[in-house]
Amino acid sequence: MKHHDRSGYNIYPTTRKRRNNNNRRTIFVISCLLICLLCVILSIVFIVRLVSKSNKDTTTSVTTAENVLVSDDPGNVASLPVDDDPDPSSSSESGTARVQTVDAATREANLAALEQQVADYLNQQDGRFGVYYLNMNNGECLGFKENQPIVAASTIKIAYNTYLYERIASGEISLDEKMTYNAAAYPTGDYEGGTGTIQNSADGTEYTLREVSNLCITISDNCATNMILRRLGGEDSVNENYLKPISCVVDYRGTYSYTDCTGTEKSGKRRTSAIDLAKYTEHLYRDYKGNQAVFQPLIDDLCTTEYNWGLPAGVPSDVSVAHKVGFYPTYYTYNDVGIVFASEDYVLCVLTECGDEETAHQIIGEVSRMIYAYVESNYA
Repeated sequence: MKHHDRSGYNIYPTTRKRRNNNNRRTIFVISCLLICLLCVILSIVFIVRLVSKSNKDTTTSVTTAENVLVSDDPGNVASLPVDDDPDPSSSSESGTARVQTVDAATREANLAALEQQVADYLNQQDGRFGVYYLNMNNGECLGFKENQPIVAASTIKIAYNTYLYERIASGEISLDEKMTYNAAAYPTGDYEGGTGTIQNSADGTEYTLREVSNLCITISDNCATNMILRRLGGEDSVNENYLKPISCVVDYRGTYSYTDCTGTEKSGKRRTSAIDLAKYTEHLYRDYKGNQAVFQPLIDDLCTTEYNWGLPAGVPSDVSVAHKVGFYPTYYTYNDVGIVFASEDYVLCVLTECGDEETAHQIIGEVSRMIYAYVESNYA
C-alpha cells in the first residue's frame, strides 16, 4: 500500500488560495481608495459651486439695494442697462444676439423714408418743433428743424450732471462731498421755485452731492440744479467751459429773438436746439461706455425719473430709456432728450412749443415710436 504525504499533497492548493485572498484584498483596498478620491473630488466641486453661488447672490443683493435707493419702483431696477460690453448695440436687452436683416442701400432708403415720415407728421401739428436722432452704433442721424432756438427748460440738466460726473471721474469732486443749501434766491443763493423739494428745506441743510444730483435728475429739483451749478463754478462758466466746446448751434447763454408758436415775438437766453441737446447727451453716452463704474448712478437716475411721458411712451416698457424732460408752460415748452438702449443704442431729442401739455406729450411719444420702430425694423 502506498502512503500519501497529505501535507505535501495540499501545498499547491493552499498557496493558490492565499494568492487569491491577497488579490481580493488588493482590489478591495484600491477600490476603497478610488471611492475616497471620488468623494474628495465631488466635495471640492460642491464647495466651489456653493462659494460661487454665495458670491453671486451677494452681488445681486448689493446691486438691487443700491438701485432701490434711487427708485421706489422695483420694476425699474431690472431694466437698468448694466453692461460691460463696450458695444451693447449688437444685442437685444435680453442679451440675445440680433442680426441686421437689411443691406446698406435698403437701410439708407428706410432712413430717408423715416425722415419724410417725421417731417410730414410734425408739419401737420400746430407749433414749433425740433428733432434730432443720432445712432450710437453707426453714426447715422436725422433732423427736423434741429437748429431752431427753443426754451431748454430742465432738459439742460442732463448736460450739467454729465459735467459733474466727468469732474467726479477726474477725481476733482466726490459724490460723498457735502453741500449746504443756501436759501437765498438764485443767483445769490440756491433757492428757485417750481419743481423739487429742497426749496422746503431750512437754510443750511446739508446734502451729499450724490443726493443733490439724484434730486436734480429724478424729480427735476431746481434748487439742486443751482447747487450743482455753484459747485461747478456758475452757469456762465459751465456754458463756456463745457457746453460750447461740445455744441453751440444755439448758445445757451446767448440772447435769441424769434417768433413763438403763438406768433408773438420773443427774445431771451437759456434757449437751445435739438442738435445741441443731442450732442450733450451723446457726450454722456460716450462717457458711460468709457467709464461705467463712475457714470452708472447717473444713468440709473435718468432711467428712474418720476416723469414717464416723453421718449419712454414710444418704446416697449422693457426698453431702458435714460432721459431728462423739461417743461416751461409760460413759454409753451415741453421737451425730452435721452438715450434709448435698443438693438442699436441711440440718442433722441424732441423739443416742442405748442402750448398744450397733453398734445406735446403725444407728439414726443409718437416721434419716439417712429424712431424706435425704424431701428428695430433693421433687425431679425
